[in-house]
This record gives sequence, C-alpha cells and structure tokens, in this order.
Amino acid sequence: MRAKMRILIAEDDAGICDLLRDQIEAAGFETNVARDGYEALERIFHFRPHAMVLDINMPGLDGFGVLQSLKDRAIRLPVLVLTARHDVSDVRRAVSLGARDYLTKPFTEAQVKARIARLLRAPILASSPSDTVFVE
Repeated sequence: MRAKMRILIAEDDAGICDLLRDQIEAAGFETNVARDGYEALERIFHFRPHAMVLDINMPGLDGFGVLQSLKDRAIRLPVLVLTARHDVSDVRRAVSLGARDYLTKPFTEAQVKARIARLLRAPILASSPSDTVFVE
C-alpha cells in the first residue's frame, strides 16, 4: 500500500484551517496543521510534508518569514500561498522567496485542490522529502 502524500497547512484562522484540512483530506492527502510561522517550521522538520499551504498573515513569524527561512536553509518545499493579501508586490515577494503558487481568499475547494495537484506534479518532487538538503 502506498503512503499518502503529506500536506502541511499553516493557517492561524481556525475556521479556514478546518475547512482546508477537511477539503485536503477528502482529496486523499494526509494533513498536519501549524497555527503560526514558528510552528510551521517545526512541523516541516517533523511531519516532512510533500507540500505546504501557507498563509502570510500569521502571528509570530509570518508567511514571508517562513518562506525566507526555507530559502535560507535551501529547503525546496513546494508552497501554495493562500492569503487575503491581494497586492501585486506581495505576490512578487512570495514568489521571489520561493513560493510556487499564490491564491487569494476567498477561494473555492476546486481551486485549492487544483493548485495542490499542480504543486505535487512539479519536477522538484522527484526526490523524496528525506532527500531534502538542509543547510545550516
């Protein structure tokens, strides 16, 4: 039996987080949740996700800080930014920090599922999460 693909959801809004978790699990993925950026980084190292859905506006370390930390450590994790921030400069910043996709709230279930499917088809996933290079 093949293991399920793992998706980390980093979102501080409990309602949105629960909705995302339900939708993503219904699509056949295993999920884990982080409510702030620091928790998201910790979950990346322990949960070993294949992809992450990341909010920008989180307490503590925001989504940009998470992306910067991943970039600084050369962690190549496919990230879908899912945020209320609509400004083009935010999109550019997220992409320059390594986000693969950017979707603004409100969103539909179909949009989230399609974006996650696209992330998981990316060539970077040819190696397993255990092959990720961590640079201190």
